[in-house]
Amino acid sequence: MERFDPPGMLTDLDDAELQAWSDWISEQIDEARAGRPDLYDFDAPRPRFFNQLTTPVGQDTVEKDITWGAFPRLVALDSATDEERWQTADSSRDVQDEYCEWSIDRVGNQIKRVTFTCEGPEYWQFLAAVKPATVLALYRQHVSPTAANNDLFGADGSYDPKNKWNSTTKRGAMHLVQRNNTLGAEIELAGGASNARMRNGVLLTDAHQLILCGAYGQPERHSDPAIGAEVNALARANADITLANPVGIYFAGLSTTGWVTPDNSDPASYWKITRGTAQKPVRAVYEVPAEHGFAVSDIKINGKPIQYGAQIADFITMKLTGVATRLGAANYPPLSGCKRRAAHAHAAAIDVASVIEPRPPRR
Repeated sequence: MERFDPPGMLTDLDDAELQAWSDWISEQIDEARAGRPDLYDFDAPRPRFFNQLTTPVGQDTVEKDITWGAFPRLVALDSATDEERWQTADSSRDVQDEYCEWSIDRVGNQIKRVTFTCEGPEYWQFLAAVKPATVLALYRQHVSPTAANNDLFGADGSYDPKNKWNSTTKRGAMHLVQRNNTLGAEIELAGGASNARMRNGVLLTDAHQLILCGAYGQPERHSDPAIGAEVNALARANADITLANPVGIYFAGLSTTGWVTPDNSDPASYWKITRGTAQKPVRAVYEVPAEHGFAVSDIKINGKPIQYGAQIADFITMKLTGVATRLGAANYPPLSGCKRRAAHAHAAAIDVASVIEPRPPRR
C-alpha cells in the first residue's frame, strides 16, 4: 500500500494534500501501536497493532466489518420510554455519541429531511487548513446555500468545527462534533483492544470486562465495546491487527423493516448517500421527493409516524473495517492485571501545520 486514502475515498484533496493526510493517519496508527506506557501502567506495548505502510500484510489477510447501532445507548439507558429517548437524542448533538450525528429539517410540524453524518472532525480541520474555499463550497452544497465564510472561520482564519451550521440538530450537520466521535478515538480503540488480557490468571473474553480492564473506551456505548470485543477476539487468535484503508467510520446501512409509506412505495428508497462511496458512505439524507406528495413524517415505523430523527437512527447500523493477518503467528503473552481508572481513549488533535503549509482562509 502506498498511502492512506481519505475517509470514504473523498475527492476534495490534491496529490500533495492526499500525501499529507496519509502521513497524519500513519502517525496516529504508530502512536496507537506504541501506547502510552509512560503515563499508563496498563497500556502498552501493543505489538499486534501494525501500520500497513511500514509492515506488509500476509497472504492470509482478511477484512471484517465491525458493526453497532447508531442510536446512543447512553441516552436509552437513561430514558424511561421511547418518546423520552427519541426526544433527548434529537435535542443535542452532544448526546449523539455512536459516531453518527444528525439534524432535522422541518416545515411546520412536518419533517422534510433528516441528514446523517459520520465524517470525523480531523478531516475537516485538515481540509479547512489547506482548502478553506472548498470547505465553504461544501457547506453551501450540503447544509445551506447561505453559509458564509465568517460563519465557519474566526477572525484569525481558524476553522470552528461547532459553527452555526454544524452545532445543532436543526441547522444542519456537516461532520461529527460530539467530543468522543473522532478518528483518533477510533484508532486508539483498535490499538488498545489489540492486546489479549488476563485477570487473576483467567483470559478475558467478555466485551464489558475487556473494556473495563483495558480502559480503552466507554463501556456503556454500543460502539466501543463492539469494536473492542471484535478486535480482541482477533488478538486472542494471535493475529496481527490494523484498520482497513481508508480509515474511517461508515454507515453500514438502514433497515426499514416495519416501515410503511402512505403510497406503499419502498421506504428504503428515500435513503440517499451524498458523500463517500456506496461501500464507504460518510453522509446520508433521508428525504421523500416532492413528487410523492408526502413527507418523512407521514411514514410510519411499527405503526407510529416519524416525529423524530432518532426514530430513523434506531434502524441505522454503523461500521468500521478491521484487518487481520498472520493468524496464529503473532504470539504475544496476554497483559496481566487491569487498570482501575476511567477510560482514556484519546482523540489526538490533527496538527495540520506539521504536514502541509495551510493557506489563509479566503474572505
